[in-house]
Amino acid sequence: MKRIFSYTDFNDPELAANYDELPLWSAPFGLRLLEAIDYSKPVKALDIGSGSGFPLLELAQRFGNPSHFTGIDPWNEGLERTKSKIRFYQINNVDLVCASAEKMPFKNESFNLITSNNGLNNVSSIKEALLECNRVLINDCLLVFTANLPGTMSSFYETYKIVLSESGLEELNSDVDKHIDGKRKSTEEIKRLTEETGFRLVSSELFSFRIGFANGTALLNHHLIRLYFLHSWLSFIPAVKRNIVMNLLEERLNENALSTKGLILEIPYCVYQAIKDN
Repeated sequence: MKRIFSYTDFNDPELAANYDELPLWSAPFGLRLLEAIDYSKPVKALDIGSGSGFPLLELAQRFGNPSHFTGIDPWNEGLERTKSKIRFYQINNVDLVCASAEKMPFKNESFNLITSNNGLNNVSSIKEALLECNRVLINDCLLVFTANLPGTMSSFYETYKIVLSESGLEELNSDVDKHIDGKRKSTEEIKRLTEETGFRLVSSELFSFRIGFANGTALLNHHLIRLYFLHSWLSFIPAVKRNIVMNLLEERLNENALSTKGLILEIPYCVYQAIKDN
């Protein structure tokens, strides 16, 4: 029998080290993905962009044996974190592979379910990744994935582009738009890409959530922003102007927060289900 935990086990440092299994950014997307899954039959499944283990390990435990899950991610350190959780929680139906979604080391038709939680929209080439998904998925089986949409944090980007213009860098606004288009595909574009790569899109459910901050200072210093967004925002700005632009951006965001009782960022996203056609 697997370990049964008691209240005293919360004094175990190893439990604390493996406790945070739901990353802040991944959670809203992943919870909807978990709702979209059919748990009625065993699966041999692949989770793309499994990172530090969510929703991979949650799916593996919900299905149990005889289902089996493989997580794939190029982030080796994240996979090491996942291995620690697998050992600690005694999960025995998961294996991990360090590789990219565009070049997966699996045989043709290896899986009867593929999932990806906000992962496919963060690969180098979503079309190549979808082609690989088609190759490793069995005919008539599902690809279920989530992705945030172009309107993500639109109020922030509006302010950012105003600040770029005020700083004499208006020509960079098109670079910001290209970045958004590259990372956040519209539902129409996802439909086109899935059809081009041998899938038939069977559903696309729209959702959204909000992240609130007291002001621009809090937003720019939050670890979520520093981990996932700030590097890209800075990359648009010439190095000699970064401090000036970022100080002005922080000032404008703080002004906005005063008039709107804080900064509220909207994150629209979609849960897609696509079937591999024969």
